Amino acid sequence: MSSGQQPPRRVTNVGSLLLTPQENESLFSFLGKKCVTMSSAVVQLYAADRNCMWAKKCSGVACLVKDNPQRSYFLRIFDIKDGKLLWEQELYNNFVYNSPRGYFHTFAGDTCQVALNFANEEEAKKFRKAVTDLLGRRQRKSEKRRDAPNGPNLPMATVDIKNPEITTNRFYGSQVNNISHTKKKKK
Repeated sequence: MSSGQQPPRRVTNVGSLLLTPQENESLFSFLGKKCVTMSSAVVQLYAADRNCMWAKKCSGVACLVKDNPQRSYFLRIFDIKDGKLLWEQELYNNFVYNSPRGYFHTFAGDTCQVALNFANEEEAKKFRKAVTDLLGRRQRKSEKRRDAPNGPNLPMATVDIKNPEITTNRFYGSQVNNISHTKKKKK
C-alpha cells in the first residue's frame, strides 16, 4: 500500500448498552447479509394517528442499519426474542430527524409522523448522533456530487447582446432565397 492510502474502513456492528453481549450478537444475526448496525437502542415506537395523538405501535431494539445490498440506510426495529423485523423506515432524501426531548425523537415516516421513545437517555444521545452524523455526511456528499462537474455554482453575469443581423424578417419573411441567378454568356 502506498503511503497516502488508508486501509478500507471495516464497519463493525454497534450494540445496545442495555442488552447482554449474547443479546447483541443475536440482534446482529437478524440484520441480514452485508448489513451493519451503526447504532442500536431499546425503544418504543409511536405513530401519530389522525387525531394527532401518539399511539404505541411496538417495542424492540431500534437499529440504524447500513444495508449494502439495497445501497441505502434504514431505521429498523427488531424483536430480539422472536428474531423478527417489526418495523422499518428508509432514510429518504431530505430526511429530518428531530429530538424534542433527549429520550423522544421524531421524524416523518412514509405514512405518518413517527417517534422513538428511548429506554435510556445515553442510548438516545448516541443514536441521535449516529443518525445526524450520517445525514450530514449524505448531505455533504450530495452537494459535492452536484457541484463536482463544473465546480461550485457561481452567479453568472448576463449581458443583453443586440445583433441587428438577426431579425424575425430574416426567418419569417416572404423571401425564400436571396441568391440571384445569372447566366454566363458564351463567347
